Amino acid sequence: MTLQWAAVATFLYAEIGLILIFCLPFIPPQRWQKIFSFNVWGKIATFWNKAFLTIIILLIVLFLEC
Repeated sequence: MTLQWAAVATFLYAEIGLILIFCLPFIPPQRWQKIFSFNVWGKIATFWNKAFLTIIILLIVLFLEC
C-alpha cells in the first residue's frame, strides 16, 4: 500500500472511530450539547469547514487517479 492510500485509510479509520464515540450510549445527549456549545467551536468552525472540503476534494482526486 502506498503512502497516499495509507493516509486515506487512516483518515477513514479515524472518522469511523469518531462516529463510534458519538454513538456510545453511556454519554448523555446533554453532555454532548455542553461540549458542542463551547465558544471555541464557533471560532474554528470556518477553518475546519475549509479543511474538511479540502480533504474531501483530495479524496476525490485520489479516487479518480486510481
